[in-house]
Amino acid sequence: MIHDIGRSFEEVAQQIAPRGRVAERGAPAQRKFRVLIICHQMLPRSVRPRSIALALAEKGHDVTFVHTATDARLRTEVYEANGMRWVAVPDMLWGRARAGWDLWSTLKRIGYLKRDGGPYDLIHCFETRPATIHAALYYQRRHGIPIITDWNDWWGRGGIIDHFRPKWYRTLFGRMETYYEEAFRTKGVGLTVIATALAKRAMDLGVPADRICHLQGGTFPDYFVNRDKRECRQRLGYPMEDPILGFSSVDGHWDLELVMKTLARVKRKHPTVKLMLTGRASSTVRELARHHGVEDDLLLTGFLSNEDLPWHMACADLFLLPFPETLYNLGRWPNKFGDYMALGRPTVANPIGDVGTFFEKHPVGLTAGCDSEEFSEKVVQLLDDPGLSQRLGRTARETALQYDYPTLIGKLEDFYSRMLEIHGAASEGRHDSACVKDM
Repeated sequence: MIHDIGRSFEEVAQQIAPRGRVAERGAPAQRKFRVLIICHQMLPRSVRPRSIALALAEKGHDVTFVHTATDARLRTEVYEANGMRWVAVPDMLWGRARAGWDLWSTLKRIGYLKRDGGPYDLIHCFETRPATIHAALYYQRRHGIPIITDWNDWWGRGGIIDHFRPKWYRTLFGRMETYYEEAFRTKGVGLTVIATALAKRAMDLGVPADRICHLQGGTFPDYFVNRDKRECRQRLGYPMEDPILGFSSVDGHWDLELVMKTLARVKRKHPTVKLMLTGRASSTVRELARHHGVEDDLLLTGFLSNEDLPWHMACADLFLLPFPETLYNLGRWPNKFGDYMALGRPTVANPIGDVGTFFEKHPVGLTAGCDSEEFSEKVVQLLDDPGLSQRLGRTARETALQYDYPTLIGKLEDFYSRMLEIHGAASEGRHDSACVKDM
């Protein structure tokens, strides 16, 4: 069964595609690829595919990025920016449903690709929602180029849809979510995954281990800069001496129960401690804080601009990364973790899945069990030992520099080359078989 994740992460990691070379950051590629990236998300939410596309373009590759338009419902817009072509495709749905399920959006993607002659070397399809995979399969049939799919979350049964989607969404898309998540993974020549558990799941579905590339989320050290904490607090009006714990999100504040319990415990030792929550905090977040008696200890920033976000986050002494052992956590990589590291602050986290493996390799913070007593003890340890906190923070920043997207792209370039070789060999084999039959 695909839900059997008992095999160790180390064992799976040894089977899937090796890391390969790590290119010097920003160095030009040895081979130029013409890549068609198809994404089901709207641009603001497409952090992983957009970051990979921009890093590929920075390395000199020819990239076309197809994504869901933020507002448009009728017209496809094509524009050039940042050294690549962007294609914003309309969608008739709204909100969370505007995420690759719309038949109109699927047809508009196919219509655009029917006119787009490329040429491309390969298609990188980010998730296999109807609007992405059917457009990719259409283009593949027409031009005979390979498809690589990307898997960046455990979306279907037991995953995100069961925990963080409203009832109407589960009712409309539940069965479709699981079907489209699984059914097309063996159709492509290769697969990139953000988490080792997804690699294991893909192998159980029949994807060969050597066709899988583990490409975790990257970092943005040029954007999340290691600024002086006091300078940031003075600029923004935060209390200068109070301990501030950080937790970042856009609107999905997952696993906050442990955070609120931890905050309540830390208050016993540090009565003035505050918790900064970035992003749109729902009424559920406020109610949870009231339940644990910490509502007055929250610093709610609301949605922040790209310019303001790093300044606010740099006001924190340390960051919290609750990561209980659930399927949706095992099947993802928390991108915010890269932001925490880039800011040069230590993180307290649960050592689950790939996060646990990462902490074993890189001392960028402290790990704790999933109970609030142990978690809060680690937080207090960092608050009471500034020297330890600073050492871990420096290591976090240094580690973030090793995992920025332009550097990680070297691994993806090697994977592209190998998958194109496999596709080419398979195509030659089919051609030779046809020749034999003709004889």
